[in-house]
Amino acid sequence: DRSLLKAARVKLGLEQEQLAKAGGLHLNTISNFEKGKAAPHDSTRLAIQEALEARGIVFTNGDKPGFYFDKDKVIIPT
Repeated sequence: DRSLLKAARVKLGLEQEQLAKAGGLHLNTISNFEKGKAAPHDSTRLAIQEALEARGIVFTNGDKPGFYFDKDKVIIPT
């Protein structure tokens, strides 16, 4: 969900512009997504998620959705 992806970005200390570049997206796309101005395409959400995961974010599922940082999963350092 929107707030979870934003929280993961903030946890990594990434600016919106950095996340946009990492995900191959426009800065306005990230900004509008985080502000809830537009419903994202699945491909946009996936691009954001994959960019965060490549930097060590692990998203959890099930009853308690969330995330944690795992330095061993970092592919691309922040």
